[in-house]
Order: sequence, then C-alpha cells, then structure tokens
Amino acid sequence: MTRFLSLVLSLALALPLFAEKSDLSKRFDKAKDYLAEIEGHLAKSFIERENVKGAQLVEACKVGFSKAVDDEAFKKVKSSFRKELMAICQDEEVASIETLLGRVRKAADKAGVEDLDVLKLADLGAASMVRSIGDPFSNLLKSEDLQKLMKQMQGEGKQDSIGVGLEPGKEGFKVSFVMYGYAGYDAGLAYGDEVLEVDGEKIGGKDLKEVQPRFAVKEGESIVLTVKREGWKKAYDISITNSPRKIKDVWSTMLPGGIGYLRMTVFDLALGANTMDALKSLQKQGMKALILDLRNNPGGAINAAIAVADHFIGGKKLLTYTESNLDMSKVMPFPVPGMSDQKPEMEYRASRKTDFEKMPLVVLVNGSSASASEMVSGALQDLGRAVLVGERTYGKGIGQTAIPLWKTQGAEFGKSAVPMLPNRFLYLTVMRYFLPSGRSIHHKGIDPDVRVLIPQMDGETWDGVFQLRKSGDAKKFAASIEDTLAKELAVYDGFDPAAYPGFAKFHKGLGTKLSKDRVREEVRREVRLRVGGKAALVDMETDTQVQRAMTILAEKLAEESAPGNK
Repeated sequence: MTRFLSLVLSLALALPLFAEKSDLSKRFDKAKDYLAEIEGHLAKSFIERENVKGAQLVEACKVGFSKAVDDEAFKKVKSSFRKELMAICQDEEVASIETLLGRVRKAADKAGVEDLDVLKLADLGAASMVRSIGDPFSNLLKSEDLQKLMKQMQGEGKQDSIGVGLEPGKEGFKVSFVMYGYAGYDAGLAYGDEVLEVDGEKIGGKDLKEVQPRFAVKEGESIVLTVKREGWKKAYDISITNSPRKIKDVWSTMLPGGIGYLRMTVFDLALGANTMDALKSLQKQGMKALILDLRNNPGGAINAAIAVADHFIGGKKLLTYTESNLDMSKVMPFPVPGMSDQKPEMEYRASRKTDFEKMPLVVLVNGSSASASEMVSGALQDLGRAVLVGERTYGKGIGQTAIPLWKTQGAEFGKSAVPMLPNRFLYLTVMRYFLPSGRSIHHKGIDPDVRVLIPQMDGETWDGVFQLRKSGDAKKFAASIEDTLAKELAVYDGFDPAAYPGFAKFHKGLGTKLSKDRVREEVRREVRLRVGGKAALVDMETDTQVQRAMTILAEKLAEESAPGNK
C-alpha cells in the first residue's frame, strides 16, 4: 500500500513535467514552423535567390507584425501588448524570426493575452516577407485562392473578370495586359495605362492583393476607373460595364485568299484541344495559310503553350527548356500530377505530327503578349517556322508554381479547399525558361520580324472622344442602325460617313470639334461592339498589323504556287 501511494504521488509530482503545452504555446510553435518554411523557400527556391538576404526577410516579417496594431482582428487585444509589439518590431537587436516570436510570446504572457491570434500575425509576417523580394508575380495564397487559380487554368471563372492585369506603377497600378473579348478591352483600356482610382478611391500605395478584388466585376455591374495614359494631359474616368458575353480561349474565322485567322485569349489547359478543333474547322473551309493572333494574350499554363506550339512544329524539335531552383518531387510527400513531376531542369520537345507543320504562318504580337504567348511565338521565330508581326512583347521569361506549405496543416489554419493539401501555398517564381536558341527574353521581350505600330490618339483627340463616349450618343446612334446593315458596316464601311443613314444630321447635332471621320470611327466602334462575334473578331479595314500579315501570307502563297515550286 505504501509503495502504491508512493507511486501515485511520484506520478502526481511528475505530471507537470509531461503536461501538454498551452494552446497559446502550440500556436506560437505552429507560427514558427510556418514562417521558417516561408523563409526557407524564399531563400532557396526563388529564381533570384541570390538577391534575398536573411536580414531582409526578418525585417519584412517585423513590418508585417507591426501591421497587426491597426488590423481589425487585433483591435480588442490589450493596448499594452500592442504597444510592446511595436517596440519589438522596431528593435534592431531582434535579428531572427525565432527571436521575434520569442519576444512576442513573452509580451503576450506579460500582458495576460491568452486569445492572441498568432496565426493571423504569422500570415501578416509571411505576406510581408513575400512582398519584400520585389517580385510582382509571387504571392501568398490560401487554399481557396489556389482553387480559383486552378479553375481559371481549366477555363472557368471568366465571367466576373474584366480581363485586365495589373502591376505597381508610379501613382497607381499599371495595366500589364488587356485581354481580347473582355469588358476592359471593349472599354478601350490599353497596355501601359495607369489606373489611379477605382470608383473614386485612390489605389496608389496599396498592395496588389488588396486592389485586385476591386477589379472583379460581376455580369451586369459596372466599375469606373480613373486612368492616365502617356500623351494625355490629364486623367479620365473610363466606365466599364461587364455585359453578359461569350468568352472563349480561341476564336477563328476565314479571311479572303484562303487565309485562316485564329485568335487566342489565354493559355488555359483546354487551349491545346480547342486550337486543334479550330484548325481542323478552318482546314475544312479551305485554309491555305494562317494568322495566329497572340496580341493581348497574357499567357497561362506551360503545358498549354507546349501543346499549341506542337501543332505547328514537328520533328521532335526543342520547343523550350526550363531551369528551376525547386525540385517539387522533394516537396511533395505523395505524387500529384502536374506538381510533383516538376524537376529543376526540364526539356519540352515537339511530339506529335499534324497537318499544320509546314503551312505558311504569321504570328501577331504586342506589348500585352506575355509569358506562354512569348514562349510560343519565340519558339516559332527561333525555328524559322513563322514571321512575327507587330510590336515588342512584354518580356516575361519566368514561371511560377504553387508550393504547398505543409506546416500550415491543421484546423488552426482553417479547412483546406483542396483535398489532402494544406491551407497555405507560396505562389513563387521558381523557373526561368529559354527559347530553342538558348535566349532568355525576361525583361527584354521579343522583337517582331516586321514591326508595325498601331497609332494612338493624342490627348486632344482623346478628350473629344472621351466626351462622346461619356454622352452615350454614338452608342445610341449605332443602336438605331438596322441589323443587316450593322453587320456589313462592322466588317467594312468604306471609310464613308454617308454609309451610316442620318450621319450628317447626327454629327451636326453633337456640336463636337471631332471631325466627321473621327466620329464615324467611334460609331463604327459601337457597331462592332453591338454586332460582336466573328463579324467583329478581326478588323480588316483598320488593323494595320492584320493587313501586313495578309500581305506577307499572300506573297508566300503566290511563291508556292509559282511554276517550278509546285
């Protein structure tokens, strides 16, 4: 009995030694592991890791922590703790994330703060660390964000987009691309525009992740962007209405002379198959040559780029090769197609035979042609397979991948929207790709073989156009034109204002300084928007880049049909 009591007492005395950690301690441990995982990938996996310094990441984490003072989630936390948190974040002697968390933990204990949202604090620190590397393409994602991205790559979730890409600018956010067929394109936004305000609210100095949701506009709703453009004396408000529309990844039609036209809007995972369907359709219509339009295409999935290039290139030729600082097979504890098969160095070659490998081909590009668009157009140019016409491309020769942050597993981080994966992902630039010749186009872009610029309106002309668009008069006039005639004018109006019934009276009533011809262009623009579809897909009347492509292909077809070349 005495021995039994002694054993019980010794166990009772030993219990504190084996007691579970408090919830607060667990949360701090999870935060430490989470931030260490972020720190490790930024220092080792980022494509420009040589520019990432440990001290820089620690300081960035401290900046993120300090934002908690004004964050809504921490408003009810004791002011004494928040004051001490700011002091810790400003302390130069705090030189590691482990030390930072240790000091914050002591401050929480001292202030008696047991319900501190440590993981929210870690999220702020992690996001700040990612921003500190200065890469506009890298981001911290929750699982629901990744799910949306995956759906976009599968061709879903397009209806709420106005098709505009953003990157930090001088006073606001610069437009990095404007996708064909979306509301932003229809409204006249252009690559290089700088958006200063959204619905009257200035966006300069804000984080991109904070601004992006403002550009998600549901069908039937509108947004007003205050925009500044090179050559303009002032900024203008551009109203964008996301009207219901048919959005496709590939559009096609036949042009005169047996020339097919194929326009791609984005490289989603369905593009390869959809492109082949469009090519076969054009082939049945008698296509002898092709214009591939990659203007305003921001890119997308590398697999889609390889599939498209493979339609036009044969013989097992090299299409592109990549170099990466990340071996995903070592990150993934189990195989996931498309993730765990990503190696540090990879080659992509043509692998299938098609009927389109020798067909005369012109590719149209401009400043909004980026990433996968450049991979395809650059490969076609390097291999002498196509003539590139237009303007220098964007210059994005890098790629991103979503790295699972396994230390963010568990209910504390929320339920993951992606089965078997954690609830946080580091969307990081880890790869650089090279064209078949070995060149990298990052920050350089691709120069077309034939440079053809699309002229832009000067500020004074735009001022008149802006007032006309704002009034809605051109849109009303265009709506009054009979359907059959509207479809004809959308294709070709002979540059004749008289082709529009009642135009002279309409122009006189406007009281504008714009010429009749300039107003005619605006009316025709509204007619083309109204008609939509294939009738408005390609503008043979005014698109000088398409016109040049037609000339090049017509000459090639004439050469092929000349005696001795058959």
